[in-house]
Amino acid sequence: MRSMAASATGDTQTLNKTLKEYSNELGSGLSPERVRGIVANLLTETQRSAQKTRSLEDRLSRTSGEIAALQENLGFLVARFRERPQPRAVVRRAQRDTIEYPDMGLTLQDLSGHFLPGVLEARLGILARGAHSGVGPMTHRGEEFCFVMSGAISYRIGEETYDLGADDYLHFRSEIPHSWENAVADETRVLWVFSDGLSF
Repeated sequence: MRSMAASATGDTQTLNKTLKEYSNELGSGLSPERVRGIVANLLTETQRSAQKTRSLEDRLSRTSGEIAALQENLGFLVARFRERPQPRAVVRRAQRDTIEYPDMGLTLQDLSGHFLPGVLEARLGILARGAHSGVGPMTHRGEEFCFVMSGAISYRIGEETYDLGADDYLHFRSEIPHSWENAVADETRVLWVFSDGLSF
């Protein structure tokens, strides 16, 4: 059995022979060193293309996952419009439809059920440790009401910050840029009510 050094030497000799053959085929103006440089450049470009392909595949895979999660989360909203709206709704604790927003650390439970859509939408928000409303402030039509059931939440509305604890509430025009975050190291629960259409 040949040693690794002998094998490497043989491989190098084979490569040099191959490079010389390419050099002869391409013309006398190209030295084996020049051909070696061309081959190295081609290998580098091939590796870059492969990395770009893998990156694109990763992005497509993540996007597919996000679309699947969105479809799952929107399921109860679609179901609500398929079902015949009712002039009254009773939503039992075990029957609440749930939406998960793992990137935000947020779980929402629908409290509106099959009530006629339009004026008000109610959600129970369960905020995990570190939960937040997203990268930047948001805006949406109408008004927003937040009642803290347990824990604490910090709201930034325009240039003002409001720290709310259990039994505190906040009511504001939601066209004003706003954001929120869980203000404690434990879970926080809030009741959200939105007017003029669904916020989330």
